[in-house]
Amino acid sequence: MKINGRWHCPDGKYTALSADAVAALVLDWIGGKVPPDQRPEGLDKPTRVFAHWDDDGDGSGCGTVWTKTPPHLGADGRWWIWVDGPRLVRCDDVRKLTRQEARK
Repeated sequence: MKINGRWHCPDGKYTALSADAVAALVLDWIGGKVPPDQRPEGLDKPTRVFAHWDDDGDGSGCGTVWTKTPPHLGADGRWWIWVDGPRLVRCDDVRKLTRQEARK
């Protein structure tokens, strides 16, 4: 997919997108969201974060968890990360804890 005449590759490599993923990107842009262009910083090492998630069986939830993988760009054009659980959550739904918060 080309955006503004350039191939969409925010992770430094081409990203294959399904028709559903393209539709999701377009809906996000119409809603005022900017396409992701930079990888989230500070989440590469195991990091203590507060995350929100949606589980298929358990419903949605939130809590303090550790990141398990570096962020990766999904086919939907959003940044995702694996956390304790194991749960796959959007990086938009993750907040890195301060030192004081992580000690609790």
